[in-house]
Amino acid sequence: MKQDNIAGLTRRAFVCSSSAWAVGSLAGCRTMTSSSSYSVPLLGDVHYDRPPVDTFHSEFRRLHESDGLFDSYRGEFESFSSMWGAEGRSAALVAASGKVRRPDAAFALQLGDLVEGDCESSESHARMLSDALALMKRTYGDIPFLTVAGNHDVRRGANRQGEFGNYRRDICAWHSRELGRMIDNLTFSFRFGPDLWIVADYNRPDVERVEKLLSEHRDARYTVFCTHGAVLTNGNRNPRCWFFLGRPQYSTSKGMKLSADELSKEIPVWDAARRRVRRMLAERNAIVLSGHSHRLELREWYGDGGRITEFVMNSVTRTVKGNDIPGAPVMVGDKPSDFGRCRVNPATKPNAVVDALYAEYEPGMKRYYTADAAGHAELMFFDDGVRANYYGLDSLAPCATFTIRG
Repeated sequence: MKQDNIAGLTRRAFVCSSSAWAVGSLAGCRTMTSSSSYSVPLLGDVHYDRPPVDTFHSEFRRLHESDGLFDSYRGEFESFSSMWGAEGRSAALVAASGKVRRPDAAFALQLGDLVEGDCESSESHARMLSDALALMKRTYGDIPFLTVAGNHDVRRGANRQGEFGNYRRDICAWHSRELGRMIDNLTFSFRFGPDLWIVADYNRPDVERVEKLLSEHRDARYTVFCTHGAVLTNGNRNPRCWFFLGRPQYSTSKGMKLSADELSKEIPVWDAARRRVRRMLAERNAIVLSGHSHRLELREWYGDGGRITEFVMNSVTRTVKGNDIPGAPVMVGDKPSDFGRCRVNPATKPNAVVDALYAEYEPGMKRYYTADAAGHAELMFFDDGVRANYYGLDSLAPCATFTIRG
């Protein structure tokens, strides 16, 4: 993909002076009643695709029809591409998010898995990404659109990190254009008004960089940490691959999933990094925004000298098996004791290692809510707190409001 194809869309000027950007600030040029009160349109995973399946996955079919891999993914491709078709609900959901955008909207944010991936062709992957970004720009108009790196955004068949380099190049070019300054990493920060925003790469976490970005902005009113997989584990007791720093997603040398022996050597290192980031965020009383689980969730955990409040958002309108996800939340758990009690697969056998991991979080979990739901949200930031309005599917009226910080 030529970088101009994704970077050449109109962006309203946000930069008033070079000094504002010296600290990575998104401040200043829009007419707002108060720089400390603003909103952010929010989308979770969207898995952009388009029917028919061969629009983006023809090379996947050609390479993997004989080895059975295509048949393994056929149902997912059919489900996720059709939800973006004429009979699907995803395009209307995204459009609704743009329609309810408040006048004080600072930027729009999507929490990873912007695209389905698995094209097996860099050209098709680039086209899928470019189409998705163009759609978001049409939706949100003159405010910046930012996205977080998800696992599907870089997926390429058996080589699970096959598009990492191309995605990094194109998204860094996009973010540079949207923010008006050079962005050369998938983990970066910016300021809006008094708040610090950190966007963190889920696939290849950079703990040292996160620590540096936090240390540079100790004066922030709110610290907002955005990544694809949840920081406070996955409330449904899923395997480690479902949350931030749970385990390596790929072997960086082979590009494949790690073997059991490789994992056994890496897990202690990642556990130390996970606890380190958790401590850094808790000490800042951080707000975390994440996706990945395809559920609507709110958790608040106290420990490591502070607290972390995490809002998990989903905008995928169908399951992998093709079932429609409801817009109005269908509650699965609504109290701290429900954390980690719901297994996505009830037949999963107890695992002492996983149980010990969840035991780290259970005593400090003071708020917990999880529901099956697909929709869009708007975050609202004020001096006295942060709230989220949740809209089911393509609704233009919120059906739930969450107090994230108050």
